[in-house]
Amino acid sequence: IAVFDTVSAPGFLEAANARAEQLSAGLLTLSEKWGMQGERGMGLLRALRLGKGDGAAIVAAARDRAPEGLLLNAPRPELLRFMPALNISAEEVDLMLSWLDEIIAQVRK
Repeated sequence: IAVFDTVSAPGFLEAANARAEQLSAGLLTLSEKWGMQGERGMGLLRALRLGKGDGAAIVAAARDRAPEGLLLNAPRPELLRFMPALNISAEEVDLMLSWLDEIIAQVRK
């Protein structure tokens, strides 16, 4: 019941959709910056197409980011998958994208 109450609260789905658009746009920006192959997905379930097989190295570097960390996975060597919580804030999406940019720079230096 608590989940239903949260999801059906006024503005909740609109906010989740706005964060999905924000995440998609940010991943496309990173893709262009780093010469990747774009992003894909729906809603907040997104994937960044890396264009090379360094997904595991990016995930390892993200995991080691102390103390906060960055939760993502690489289901294939050339793909990063993102599944943030539906209640993620705009500031948290911006922070995640900033960290991801730094991590990609570290891995691809």
